[in-house]
Amino acid sequence: MKGFVIALLICSLVICDQNAIFLNETYYPGFISVNEKSDLFYILLESRSNPSTDPLVLWLNGGPGCSSLLGLFEENGPFKINEDATLRSNPFSWNSNANLIYVDQPVGTGYSHAGHGDLAKTEEQVSKDFYSFLTQFFDKYPQYLGRDFYITGESYAGQYIPAISQKILKEKNPNINLKGIAIGNGWVDPYYQQPAYAEYAYVNHLINQTQYKKLSAQFSICQVFINYEAPYRLQEYFCGPPYQQIVGNNTFNIYNIKSPCIGNGCYDDQDDRIYKFLNRTDVQYLLGTQGRIWSACEDNVSNALQKLSYRSSTQDLKVILNSGLKVLIYNGSLDYECNYLGNEKWLDNLEWNKQIEYLKQSYSYVFKGHKIIGKQKSAGNLKFQIIFDAGHMVPMDQPEIALEMINSFIQQ
Repeated sequence: MKGFVIALLICSLVICDQNAIFLNETYYPGFISVNEKSDLFYILLESRSNPSTDPLVLWLNGGPGCSSLLGLFEENGPFKINEDATLRSNPFSWNSNANLIYVDQPVGTGYSHAGHGDLAKTEEQVSKDFYSFLTQFFDKYPQYLGRDFYITGESYAGQYIPAISQKILKEKNPNINLKGIAIGNGWVDPYYQQPAYAEYAYVNHLINQTQYKKLSAQFSICQVFINYEAPYRLQEYFCGPPYQQIVGNNTFNIYNIKSPCIGNGCYDDQDDRIYKFLNRTDVQYLLGTQGRIWSACEDNVSNALQKLSYRSSTQDLKVILNSGLKVLIYNGSLDYECNYLGNEKWLDNLEWNKQIEYLKQSYSYVFKGHKIIGKQKSAGNLKFQIIFDAGHMVPMDQPEIALEMINSFIQQ
């Protein structure tokens, strides 16, 4: 059965009313059904520059099961949330030169609803649902048909983005003009990223040499069970304890080792502000989300995908790179959870048609004026960039640099 779009009565036939609560940004909220029982919630924000010609950029948060509205309000959207649950403008929003869309996915995430038995258990199901969303989105907003389209995101989106992009390439839909993808601090290949926990902790003086040697040996065993695609419970049995030995015996913020950790998620104060804002009656009226309760992350969505915790998305990335699509992999240098050492390792070992050329490249510094702000290397259509003094959420920690980075990637 063809999906349908739930229209929002609060909006006119052309655009949603600009209003003071959303600081007079032009925005389009809505739900798109992906089957008879489940839907995905989105917010589309028009470009502040040239909405009729600027590209369309999609942002996805990870988790799995965490709302992309976290990215909207904490990272790269046009709003920041004040302590009193009101908004202030973000001058470094990614809609400065692009039309920007945030989607709560997979089904069951954030404002999105999952019918009984509809929670995604595979990346194939995630990509199938999202492709259904995209085809209907372009039907609803035909002004974006054929427009340059980029998929961006962070963390577990390192699994989502390759799966979704590979699905788009496979379908060969001329209306979806995918130009490139950008993955920030991504969870892509656990075989290489698990051992990097010990290496990163040692390099940053979070553990001593004796601990490092012991943990490295444990992670080597972990790699064996990942390599042989052992059942999840065995992978977790051998990979979970060494990770917990590092984070359990320390009080550092796993998302930014130089920032304080507030609450279990380290950013609970910010998440609480978003929760209060999105569950305000007047805000839900404007978004058309009455009767739904927003949450930052949904355990049931995460649990449904749990068995994929040690899955690699590199097979999809090979297809994407070999197709010629632009690929940006970026990392904040202060992130422990999906640290740059692990991403560096899987990138070096990725077998694609420009691998030899990539391995020959050395890092070059990235400057902002006379200040070194990071380093990068590239070959062909692949770029790897490390941003200094930023953690897991690069657009939150270094908003101006992140905006320049994404604009440069789109314009190259």
